[in-house]
Amino acid sequence: MDLLGKTENSALAESLDIPVSSCSVDVHTHIFCWGENPEEGYLSENTRKMWKTRLVLRISGILSEPGETISEKMRNRLIRHIQTSGLDYAVVLAQDAVYREDGSRNDPDTHFYVSNDHVFDLARECPKILPGCSINPIRSDALKELERCREAGARLVKLHTAIQGVDPSRPEFDPFYKLANELGVVLMFHTGWEHSCKVVSQEFTDPRKLERPLDHGGPVIAAHCGSCAWYDAEQYYPHFVEMMNRYDNLFGDTAIMASMNRWFSLLRMSREEDWLKRRILHGSDYPFPTARLPFLLRTGLFPRERKNPFDLDLLVKSSFKFGPGYAGQVLKLLGVEPSPPPPGA
Repeated sequence: MDLLGKTENSALAESLDIPVSSCSVDVHTHIFCWGENPEEGYLSENTRKMWKTRLVLRISGILSEPGETISEKMRNRLIRHIQTSGLDYAVVLAQDAVYREDGSRNDPDTHFYVSNDHVFDLARECPKILPGCSINPIRSDALKELERCREAGARLVKLHTAIQGVDPSRPEFDPFYKLANELGVVLMFHTGWEHSCKVVSQEFTDPRKLERPLDHGGPVIAAHCGSCAWYDAEQYYPHFVEMMNRYDNLFGDTAIMASMNRWFSLLRMSREEDWLKRRILHGSDYPFPTARLPFLLRTGLFPRERKNPFDLDLLVKSSFKFGPGYAGQVLKLLGVEPSPPPPGA
């Protein structure tokens, strides 16, 4: 299946191969909601009770943040970190629910949910935030929700293959991919094994599953570039490289690659040819922390950027020199014009 062909895909890549000034953009960040207002978002009761969740709450210091609820504390920390960072923008991602095959929502099997309206609210509150919506194409109103989100200003929609149970290769998703392309919406898919939440299938995270949406011709971002932890049963990064060779409209982001269990992914990718590295976008996977120990020789013992997690993550990844547009070219991909600097800046 090749709806546009290699020539058109090549033209797309060439038209986007221009760095956007010196802007710094994080294309992959998250907001979590504890569940005080389930319509806004929630973690399932089982997820909240997990030892890992409780441990993160304690060691992160989130409970000491201003706010009456845990969700407010998470929101306030995210906005504070973005506003005090050196970033020009951060794409904050929603997280759609799991859906049954009849298109109805499956709340009992949804362990991580953030509504699209919640990220729109965040974007209104903080000018540095770009809303990244999430739409499970299995839902019965997927096309209407895609149109609604685009009209509200979203330029990117994420599909979480593992957690939402989305197999990108399903032919019944073609109308969704077609509409996204017509609306100018960038599609982002989770690739590589998922560890933070209960999954439907790890097989859906194989980058080779992205052939169908890529054949529609619009830009597609393979989140995490198919990278996996060193202990995972499968290693999908070679499949990502294979797909990058086949499709010029495929991009990747570096989200979670500076963590302790994937730090080697950055070094491996930095050894790829320049044409591939030019299509790598900056993403942190905030609030998941950046590991400092594997990168001490690159950052030094006490870099000033360590005081802000967004700045530290960008410092680490920029040291690998992925390309002149690494931190900013996603704005052109999204069709976003950078805001002019304030007077006197």
